[in-house]
Amino acid sequence: MKKDFALLLRLLTFSTIFTLPFSGMAQSDFNPGNPGNAKNLITARRVTHIPDQISESSAAALTSPNHVWSLNDAGNTNEIFCFDTTGFLLKEVMISNASNIDWEDLAIDNQHRMYINDAGNNMNNRHDLKILRIPDPENLSGNVVQAEVINFTLEDQVQFPPPNSNFNYDIEAIIWKSDSLFLFTKNRCMPQTGICKLYSLPAQPGTYTAKLRDAIFLGTTDKEARVTSADINLSTGELLLLTETKIVSFTDYPGNRFFSGDMVSYYFSNTVGQIEGIAFADNEKLYITEEGNDKSGGYLYEVKWKSTNAVAETLTETFTLSPNPFFDKIIIGHPFMKNFTTEVFDVAGKLVYQNHDGEKLIELQFLKPGVYVVKITSGQQHFVQRMVKL
Repeated sequence: MKKDFALLLRLLTFSTIFTLPFSGMAQSDFNPGNPGNAKNLITARRVTHIPDQISESSAAALTSPNHVWSLNDAGNTNEIFCFDTTGFLLKEVMISNASNIDWEDLAIDNQHRMYINDAGNNMNNRHDLKILRIPDPENLSGNVVQAEVINFTLEDQVQFPPPNSNFNYDIEAIIWKSDSLFLFTKNRCMPQTGICKLYSLPAQPGTYTAKLRDAIFLGTTDKEARVTSADINLSTGELLLLTETKIVSFTDYPGNRFFSGDMVSYYFSNTVGQIEGIAFADNEKLYITEEGNDKSGGYLYEVKWKSTNAVAETLTETFTLSPNPFFDKIIIGHPFMKNFTTEVFDVAGKLVYQNHDGEKLIELQFLKPGVYVVKITSGQQHFVQRMVKL
């Protein structure tokens, strides 16, 4: 009971932190990045049919710009598949020492090893969560491989299953970063709480307890809140979470604290199907896979993307922003720089202030209390700092 109460306090704290700046309105009601309340819209373009062998595609990972890997989810064969952007099946690899209990999502590390997430948990009652690690599948000499196994439990789950109001232990999205695996929950709570939890565990074979690291509010509906896949651009650090209606981007975060960074939501402008896999093709393009039906595969989609961190550089000159926290104004300290632009964003990514004249005294008394990001730009270089308004 004490452990359950402590967890509840943690989740309530996370929810409070991330909704306070919005004055009680739902985060999905806010525009992440543009003035006004219009949503950021993206288009998912159909590229090709996914091969019929992958009729229930539940993951996406790229080993080269034209080699898309995927898998089928619960109860299907213990295989992963590679196809190209014309829909041609290139390779099938069987994992000899594993069965497909509920495979969901793929991740690739900096040595090109692939991680297969067998932690799908629709009923929140599994005791056998695991992630399988295999060598670079592109370089396998045959079509059969034995996986190394990472077994784990979730540190905060004590009931199997928990009450319907706490159905938030389904792991359908994973990434690799800095020798660790990071896991994101697909929230199946009834009623929907909107909270996505973040866990971590070592990316090494063994048996572990996945540590609860953070949580964030994604929306009030199942379509907005249920995360079906994740990917990270290791060259820029941008993290993406996929739901049925949007892609959520996290950038400029400290260390591995993804949810403490800048969060922007991009909503699909067109109708897509049951999308369950997302992967970076490069800094400017994403691929998304769709689940089909029992007889045929769904579609592979392409989304044009511009990573917010792809060309960012840190100014070598030293700026100071003070005071922090502030009440009504910020003083920009720099002894030499005269030509720069100052922008202030709220935590949803909405631009709330802009000045192109190199002003060093910024009047912000009109802002509501909360967390803001101040960005100073000179040419292609940027200086960014988080500030708190009291």
